[in-house]
Amino acid sequence: MIEGIKNIGAFVLGIGFLLLLLLISVLMIQGAVWVGEHVLQWLINLTWFAFAINLLILLPLSFFRKTGMFGGIGMFISSYVFGLTLWFLGLLLTYFTWGFLGVLIGLVLGGVGVVPVAMLAMLLNGELFVLFVLVLLTILTFGLKFLGIYMAGRAEQKNEIYQQEKLAIYEQ
Repeated sequence: MIEGIKNIGAFVLGIGFLLLLLLISVLMIQGAVWVGEHVLQWLINLTWFAFAINLLILLPLSFFRKTGMFGGIGMFISSYVFGLTLWFLGLLLTYFTWGFLGVLIGLVLGGVGVVPVAMLAMLLNGELFVLFVLVLLTILTFGLKFLGIYMAGRAEQKNEIYQQEKLAIYEQ
């Protein structure tokens, strides 16, 4: 009899713990949506600014030996601006299209799943321009990350070759 009461108590405690985790999850998602609503316009403006900096300053800098490392690292860092904008946009689109359940499904897919869920929601709703924006931001996020790594590595190789040539000249 006492063992049965202990089992019931453990079961009730377990259910209470799961409900507490669910409440915390709901509050965190609601908080992320609230933050997203308030910072998305700032992030979009910052994204346009980062795009201009990448195109007009960092990309040309990455082609030169002395400044190539700066250009590559700058592109790599700016990819996080695009990624953050993409994530918040995906979160808000998923939330306002498919609600809390859509966001929960997206978050279960590893946190970044809200972006593919938002893409699917926009495709099914016929919002092809918004889908295009999400795809473009995804390409910019990962493209700048890989391009920045490539350009920084290429600049490092150029600097090593230059140093070896310089050393060979001094040895002669």
